[in-house]
Amino acid sequence: MRYNSAKGGIFLAAIVLVAGLGVFSLVAKVYVAFIIIGLTLALFTWMLFDTYYIINDGKLFYKCAFIKGSVSVDAIYEIEQNKTMYSGLKPALARKGLIVKYNKYDDIYLSPQDSNKFIAHLKGINPHINIIPL
Repeated sequence: MRYNSAKGGIFLAAIVLVAGLGVFSLVAKVYVAFIIIGLTLALFTWMLFDTYYIINDGKLFYKCAFIKGSVSVDAIYEIEQNKTMYSGLKPALARKGLIVKYNKYDDIYLSPQDSNKFIAHLKGINPHINIIPL
């Protein structure tokens, strides 16, 4: 099943800010800046429309633009809800998501739109996952 990422206000504000800078650099005829800002805006747009998570065949697949990978659901031992991770692997677009801990020392930050349904799906595959609420 596919779960889309929640879109956070800060990420959407960053897109608007970068687009505004692009328009300003075009009006000011600073073409090098316009190209750099345009590429940045293209990356943000790619992330906006291509960030999702799929749970299939006992694996959790994640994709955010060019970042993609998978985690075995059986390796997940803990999920922290309504947290924000400031470093590490973050294929997410919003704050207050899920920190999924797997293997012994690995973790990943995800932000599905419907966290409860996402967690219930994972718990259906691996009932030993410890859920830590807010």
